[in-house]
Amino acid sequence: MAEFCKNIKLQLNQSRLIQDFINVNGSSLAEVCRAIETEDKYSEPMVVIGYYITVASIICLYAIMLDLSYDLRYNKFWFPSKYFSLNAASITIIAVAIKLPMDLSTPMPGVEDQVAKLGGLGFMCVMMCNFMPSLASMDNKSLFANVTCLSILVITLIVNVGIQIKTQVIFNEHPFMTIACIYMGMLLFLLIILISSAITIPTTKRVLELKYQGIMNDQNPQENLLFTSLENLKQHMRKYWIMAKTGSPQFVEASTPLSSASGIICAVSMVMHISLLWQLWPTRSSRKKTNPVYKQSTSQISMIQIVGVVMGSIAPISRCFTVLSFNSFANRNRKHFSVFKVENHWTQKLCEWKENPLSFFSIEMDHLHNLKNYILITCIGFQKVIVVSCKIIELIPVAVIIFAINCFKSLKAMLFTPPTASGSDHDTNDDLSNYVLLLEDDVPLTKYPVKRILASLNRLIEKAEKKQHNNLLKLLERSVSFEGVTTFDIDQIQSILPFEPFNSWSLPIINLACTAFIIPNIDKAAVDNLLDSVHEGLFLTHVVEEGLNKASEYVNIQRATVTMWYEVKNKCKWLETTLKTSAYVGKTATEIIQLFTYKAEEVLNEFNTSSNEEQMEKEKFPPEVIAANSMYRITQAIMHTYESNNLEIIEAELFTRLSDMIADILAACLTNIPRVVIMKCHESAIERREDSVIDAVNLLGRTSEIIKRLETRVPNMDQDKMAFIDEWRLLLRQP
Repeated sequence: MAEFCKNIKLQLNQSRLIQDFINVNGSSLAEVCRAIETEDKYSEPMVVIGYYITVASIICLYAIMLDLSYDLRYNKFWFPSKYFSLNAASITIIAVAIKLPMDLSTPMPGVEDQVAKLGGLGFMCVMMCNFMPSLASMDNKSLFANVTCLSILVITLIVNVGIQIKTQVIFNEHPFMTIACIYMGMLLFLLIILISSAITIPTTKRVLELKYQGIMNDQNPQENLLFTSLENLKQHMRKYWIMAKTGSPQFVEASTPLSSASGIICAVSMVMHISLLWQLWPTRSSRKKTNPVYKQSTSQISMIQIVGVVMGSIAPISRCFTVLSFNSFANRNRKHFSVFKVENHWTQKLCEWKENPLSFFSIEMDHLHNLKNYILITCIGFQKVIVVSCKIIELIPVAVIIFAINCFKSLKAMLFTPPTASGSDHDTNDDLSNYVLLLEDDVPLTKYPVKRILASLNRLIEKAEKKQHNNLLKLLERSVSFEGVTTFDIDQIQSILPFEPFNSWSLPIINLACTAFIIPNIDKAAVDNLLDSVHEGLFLTHVVEEGLNKASEYVNIQRATVTMWYEVKNKCKWLETTLKTSAYVGKTATEIIQLFTYKAEEVLNEFNTSSNEEQMEKEKFPPEVIAANSMYRITQAIMHTYESNNLEIIEAELFTRLSDMIADILAACLTNIPRVVIMKCHESAIERREDSVIDAVNLLGRTSEIIKRLETRVPNMDQDKMAFIDEWRLLLRQP
């Protein structure tokens, strides 16, 4: 009984609601006990909710850490957002992660509970700073939708925290109420910064795109003829790399005063939360023990979000200082201290909205137009205030950088003799600096970031060059001409289909390889080497086809070849026919080739009897029909070649002949790699341009040896025709 009363007393002390219930209604102890049991019953799911919040916080922290590690790995020191970006999924997870400061009614009387609530506010500030650059990677429609959803979430959070301060769910005493009020102000200011950035981003992209197109239009149209040389290709890649990096919307967004201001706010949030923990840590043993509703999950949430505040602050703070070092602060240009000058691109979108008439007619049109203008004029003024405020905040890291640079220069002058810069490097950097895309032409980049951008390109190329396709290179050594491009199929073979479907690079390679795999009495190591070589080669032929053969009639063939090679590589089958040599024991090479001819002929005849007019169109042939037609013509061409010359099929010689054909077709196809690399650099969408250029650099690095070997073998042929195997066959058949 004593223990029961003690528990009841403890519950009474912790529940203000039950105390009021007793005082007002004079309820009996039994009624109080029932009320306590009911309250406990309704509180049971809160433990599960606490774990739910923990998981959501871990997901957010993990995404932030992925971004941080990825950016450090690839030397993106302006820390763009790749994994932790603003979208519907991230907003949903964030809403769960900040459940504690959102909770209006759940009593959290312990100091640890209060710290957890405030930690959620700090974590929200850090998350907003981290995904700020991701706004620039969205199209206008997604940008509007995501910023609107985030605004609703943040405003709801601020209002809920205000209600909790009023109702004393958050302690009405120092430091809890003070820190909560500061967090509310920072969240509101960060939201305003995000909205201000979102308004500016469409104009920023338009300006960058105009400057990019201007540089591209100034290019010599004959320069594409030089891209067959590896060194010339690398030189041009440097230009595209600089344009892609400096013209990246996320880079430009991270370079703005608004981003710098958000980094400073993030630093303040981290320091404030650490100071709160430092202040409360010595009193942890003297605090009164409580029984939190979320049980032990409260401490887990608090710990994870503390780690999130600290680790999540690294990118915004580093972004602030790193991006500032890209600009000419090192030269102490006075224009950077003109904080009250607001450039046109900050308000251009609002001015365009102001000038645009309303899209509907009404008797009250003049009043509505005047109201719209008044609202937009107010917004333009408010936008200027925000930009100026952020520029003033930005002076903090500017002062730190200038002080650090002066100290470094003084120390360097005392200890070292500055080296003399080579004239060639100076001329190269000056030449490439013309490809830097800037919003403001009067605030140029220093030479240091241009060098660092080029250094990152060189590192990426060197890393990719270590991933050469060695098996493919060995196979290409067999190609001394392009004879195999014409000999794998001959005109003497009568077609079974009403008309021939389009051909591709990958299709004959796969069927020739399948034919080679089933030749008996061939060394297994030779077959395995050919399999690995073809696998590496098909990866590149698919890259060529996807980049240069985009017409609908070729897309169907590309899908067919992908399906075919999957079955060959993983199931050892061609159209449900096994490729295992054990199934053909006792059969000669001639018999096996004829067997595959009959199988292909069977598929084609069945299609002719069951197809309709719509299926007879070239681009609508089923994948198995495309594969069967190619196999039929290849096997018939092999038999015709031997029979017309009265030659006996020798297994080793046939395997060598097929390998040579594959090597010739691959060599012809891969002469298109330089053009594919350049086309990847010409990505039209500004949001995807940087990633596309990175893909181009990786492709260039991995195929550098192939390009070097083939650059002297490129025929005198129109570049558009070089992408198609049928055009090669026409050229090579000419006398």
